[in-house]
Amino acid sequence: MLLEFYSELLECLPLETVTFAFAYGSGAISQANENIADKMVDYILVTSDPFRFHEENLRRNKGHYSFIRYLGPEKIAKLQRNFGARLLFNTNVQYKGRLMKYGVISAEDLQSDLLDWSWMYAAGRLQKPVLEVIPPNESIVTQLKENRINALQAALLQLPDSFTMEKLFQQIVSLSYNGDFRMYLGEDKKKISKIVAGGFDELEKIYLPLLMQDQRIVIKGSRLEQDNSTPSIYHRLNLLPLAVLNGLQIRSRAWDRRQKDIEEVLFSISRRHDIGEHVAATMANIVRSTSYSQTAKNALSAGFTKSIVYSSKKLFKMMRSIR
Repeated sequence: MLLEFYSELLECLPLETVTFAFAYGSGAISQANENIADKMVDYILVTSDPFRFHEENLRRNKGHYSFIRYLGPEKIAKLQRNFGARLLFNTNVQYKGRLMKYGVISAEDLQSDLLDWSWMYAAGRLQKPVLEVIPPNESIVTQLKENRINALQAALLQLPDSFTMEKLFQQIVSLSYNGDFRMYLGEDKKKISKIVAGGFDELEKIYLPLLMQDQRIVIKGSRLEQDNSTPSIYHRLNLLPLAVLNGLQIRSRAWDRRQKDIEEVLFSISRRHDIGEHVAATMANIVRSTSYSQTAKNALSAGFTKSIVYSSKKLFKMMRSIR
C-alpha cells in the first residue's frame, strides 16, 4: 500500500528515461519515534538522459525549479552533472497532499558513486534501507550489491574482534554521515541510532547474507566475531572503493614520504594498530567535501525562499533532538 502511494507521487514527473527510483529517509523508511505520514518524501531518480528528463520536466513542472529554470534544460543538465555529488534536487514540491523532494542523477554518475565512492552521497543512501519505487535494472542491481559489500568492509575495519549486530549496523549507517557538516548544524543528533532502531530488520535482510558469505566472520546469535589478523585486514583493505584507496595512499605520506604503489601502502597500513582511524578519516574527508559542495548546489536549485524554509525545518528538528 505504501509503495503504491509513493509510486503515485511520481506520476507528475517524466519517467520515460528513469531506470531506477527510490524513496529514502524518514519519510519512506520507519525510524524510531518518527511518524512517516508527517514527513516530506525524499526521492532519488536515476536517468539515462539528464537533458531529456529536464527538458520534459520543465515543460510539465516549471514551478518545481528555482530561477535556474531560465537556464534551460541543457545548462541544468550540466549543472547536475558537473558539481557537487552530481545530483540536482527540487524541493518542497506539493502533490496529492504530500510534500516531496526529488533528486536527479545520471546512471553513469550513480555507477561512479556506487562502485568508487566518488562522492559517497547516493552511495551512502543506498547503503541503508530504501523503498524501491521503480526497480533497478540488472546493471544497477550488481552495483548496489557491490556498494553494500564495500560498506561492510569499511565498517568491519573500524570494529574490534567481537561486536554486536547493532553495533555493526550503526557503523555502516554512520559511514556517510561522519564528516558531513550538517550533522553539526541542522540534523537530528540521534539520527544514526533512530535509523538502526527503526530499520534493524531491513538492515539485517541486506547485510546478513553478505556476512554469511564472509569466511572471516563467525556469527554467534546477536554477536559477531571477526578475524583481525594482518592478512585479513589487508584483504578487506583491497576490497575498498577507489576513492578510499586513493585517500589512504595520500594519508600514508604522513609517516612515509617515499613514493609507493597502492599494494605497498595497503600492506603497510594493514600492520598498523590504528587502521580503523585511517579508514574513518579518509571516508570523512570524502563526505565532508561533498556535503559542502552539494549543499551549496541544493541552495541554488531550491532558490532563496525554499532554502530558508527547508533549513528552518532542519534546525527545528535538531533543537528538538537535543532537548
